[in-house]
Amino acid sequence: MGNQRRFSLKFVIFFPLALFSMVMLLTAKNYYDAVNRYIDLEYARVDRALGRGIKVLTALDYSFTNYSNASHPILQEHNHTIQNELCYIWPIDVLLLENVYEGGLPAVDLDYMIVGDAALCTAGSPINKLAKDKVGYAPSLSFLHDVESHVLGIHYIDKRGYVISSPDSYAKNYTKELFSTLKARPFWQKTAQDVVHVTLSGPSPTLDSMEGQIVSLGVPIYENGEHQGVLSIDFDLGALLQGSDNLAGRLNIISNVQSVPDNALRVRGIENPRLSANHSIYYEYNFWSEVKNFIIFEKYSVAVALFIYLLSTVTLFYVNTHKERLYFQDLAAKDPMTGLLNRRGMQTVWRNKITKKNIALAVFDIDDFKKINDTHGHDVGDDAIRLVAKCIKENIRHSDVASRFGGEEFVVAIYDEDTQSMKRILERVSQSIVSSSTKVIEQGFTVSGGVAFKSSSQLEHFDELFKIADQKLYQAKTTGKNKICF
Repeated sequence: MGNQRRFSLKFVIFFPLALFSMVMLLTAKNYYDAVNRYIDLEYARVDRALGRGIKVLTALDYSFTNYSNASHPILQEHNHTIQNELCYIWPIDVLLLENVYEGGLPAVDLDYMIVGDAALCTAGSPINKLAKDKVGYAPSLSFLHDVESHVLGIHYIDKRGYVISSPDSYAKNYTKELFSTLKARPFWQKTAQDVVHVTLSGPSPTLDSMEGQIVSLGVPIYENGEHQGVLSIDFDLGALLQGSDNLAGRLNIISNVQSVPDNALRVRGIENPRLSANHSIYYEYNFWSEVKNFIIFEKYSVAVALFIYLLSTVTLFYVNTHKERLYFQDLAAKDPMTGLLNRRGMQTVWRNKITKKNIALAVFDIDDFKKINDTHGHDVGDDAIRLVAKCIKENIRHSDVASRFGGEEFVVAIYDEDTQSMKRILERVSQSIVSSSTKVIEQGFTVSGGVAFKSSSQLEHFDELFKIADQKLYQAKTTGKNKICF
């Protein structure tokens, strides 16, 4: 702050900016912590979804491996058709809805389909007999498919040429070409090789005629120690990773054989004791989307930060302007060498001073000041002026006023009811100057003074009273100096 009188321009600009930055940093830290909490919640949700899928596959695996339903009349209670060399079998909805189980409970609407080679539609064919052993589990697939919104489909894929799939809309997209290449696909091979864990595969595109990407959980089905097929759950990746509305970015799952993008945060491997996976989940952010979300999420804190910035800036500019005005007022009213009032300052105080006391207006002048300058130089002359100002300030009261009118001339206004008290103060000032003058020049110097007295009821204009005191000073100068004429 220049001259201890005002804030610097740098301070006015950078101090509010520092306050604003500090508040914004705290707000950004709060937003960062909140985003991490939401990401943790989303990761936990995905873990739970995968965990539930593992439990479903484990239960279905047990059922498919240990039970059969050979007595189930697959063609009697199902519709069937052959298209493009494939057999499609699905439940007869009317029969299911009219059927009543023991205890009076109605059946539910089931959504599944069995797809396979055309021979599947021929009763008694080897593939038809194989499907009859498993079709009893199709209602379970239909039920479990509806439990989670992100489950795109649940399938049993038999290596001998048929698939039990829920929903039927998913099964309708199977083709002859898909069946012919199924066993060569990484999903099939990877799942068949791990008989202990549930295998996570993908992300990969859905069936050729469908949009989107999937990740799959799969387990191999073994009968009498021989691999027969794969039981899998397909998750709609978009629905599974649908993040919280509080997050600007999105979650992604990636195979570890792929490179993680540069804008990925919180990369974490997918782990579960029952899961065989070589995948990671991460949060993918976009800088400008995060900025927009930050402003929306922390709008009140941002508003407070802006308010603090504007308020502190306006306040500092106001204080600066006020101090600047006072400084220039002070500069115009004070003598820069001594710190006493100058003539303008003295006249201003005179106009504003309200008192019921009497006043003594004294004019002091250093005797033979030109000789001091000529003999000892102007620097010593300046020291003499400063000494006189110091002695005056130290020997008058706070209610009194002192000023330097220029050169070696000083004016003092003493306020008191008692004239004798005012005379003693002025005599003390004169004696102090004379006794201290040897600090400036070895032989010292003296001062002369003239004083004009007036009562408060008789106060005249300052210039008139000053003229009277100046005449008294002239009298002191011409009658021997080193004295005060009252």
